[in-house]
Amino acid sequence: MLNLERARALRVIDTPTKGRELLEALKDIEDHFIKAYDSGLEISRMLEASRVQCLSGLEEIKESSNKLARSITWNRSLSSRSSSSKSLLSSSSVSSSMRTELKSDLFDDYGMDAGSHSLTLGRLYAWEKKLYEEVKAGEQTRKTYVRKCSRLRSQDSAEEGLHFVDKSRAEANDLHSRISVALRSVESISDRIQKLRDEELQPQLYELLHGLMRNWKMMLESHEAQNRVMLEVKYFNSRAYGKFSNDSHRLATLQLEAELDNWHSCFTAYVSTQKAYIEALGGWLSKFVSPNVEFCSSGDPLVLPCRIHWPPLLVTCHDWSACLEKLPHKTVACAMKSFGKDIHALWNQQGEEQQQKRKVDGLSKELDRRTLAFQRAERRILESKISEQGSEMSVRNFIEDIAERKNELEMFRKRLDVEQGKHLASMKETHGIIINGFQRGFSSVFESLAEFSKATVKMYSGLVTYRKNAKTAENNGSNVSYME
Repeated sequence: MLNLERARALRVIDTPTKGRELLEALKDIEDHFIKAYDSGLEISRMLEASRVQCLSGLEEIKESSNKLARSITWNRSLSSRSSSSKSLLSSSSVSSSMRTELKSDLFDDYGMDAGSHSLTLGRLYAWEKKLYEEVKAGEQTRKTYVRKCSRLRSQDSAEEGLHFVDKSRAEANDLHSRISVALRSVESISDRIQKLRDEELQPQLYELLHGLMRNWKMMLESHEAQNRVMLEVKYFNSRAYGKFSNDSHRLATLQLEAELDNWHSCFTAYVSTQKAYIEALGGWLSKFVSPNVEFCSSGDPLVLPCRIHWPPLLVTCHDWSACLEKLPHKTVACAMKSFGKDIHALWNQQGEEQQQKRKVDGLSKELDRRTLAFQRAERRILESKISEQGSEMSVRNFIEDIAERKNELEMFRKRLDVEQGKHLASMKETHGIIINGFQRGFSSVFESLAEFSKATVKMYSGLVTYRKNAKTAENNGSNVSYME
């Protein structure tokens, strides 16, 4: 009976108004999340995320590095997807089984039309390591040569003997020849690294820019649609309303809070990781700038004339990094954090509602027990008085006793009504937090994500357009400034 009364009272809360219902709206939100996820699969394919996951073990990574090293050893002209794969797989020094292994592991299933970005980075790393070893060995040889020449100049041919002097000269000449060979090797490796940079890495980065631009255009559409959906939410209608603040639903709220925290972490990681990668790549590319060319570090980096001496990919990375700094990622992070706090407040409110419900249920049981006890006592007293056929005084005492017991019962019932009113108020507050919290929180997040997506699309579009204009300007020897 009491539960029925509460249910009737709650129907006032659930009366639909003009607008969308929360649960129905959240289904549309989920659909747009799936569309956004699907658009991101292209980037995962381009960056070969599944292949990177497969190489998570140390032994697999070592084996992959060894294959890259062998590919460099067998064919020293690896520079592009077409030339590197054809020349390597046709090399007479490679067995048929090894060709099959390398073909399946290194050159098949490219994530980009321009080739495997991860394998290009692997080859660049291998060549950089080889270059480091060659320079280190050449430096040691040069130092030995300098010491040998110094000793040879200080030698007295009369005292040391002509044979010993001739031997020292021969050793010095041999060291000089080794230095010349090392210099040619260093120059050759440097040429291969630059060829990899221009023929593989550069087109891969530009292809990635196009892919990211397409991805964020879809993200922009999804987040704008999600924001519109949440702004239309006006009410919450659930068959389980009045019972949703149980342990399982509190757990669901807690899980939602955890997912929001994970969403925030993933978003900030995406921004910071992209920034770290572009900065690292730009730092490496800056090594190709001649020491005689001034590397501008002040003023507006996007229009400085010294950029004309930079490799095109360095200009792109420099502009890319500068634009990443201006994206409104902090606004998104703050909106996600704020929404997480709203969800945590809902979790606390559900706990308070549960506590109030337990209090009402306990009082209801106590009222039922007292009512039953009163009825039994009333029946016993009535039977006793009738059998005794007592005096008028006894009847009056009986009436007073029953009235007192009834008054106590009525006071307890009023106490229960007060607690039921508090429970109803608590449920209304929970309901309000759900409607306002979800609408305000999601709308804030989606609005900030839409602005971030719009700025991101503009950034990638500008970088792509700049590259197209730069190609035309290269032949004219003019400089192109990137305009946001």
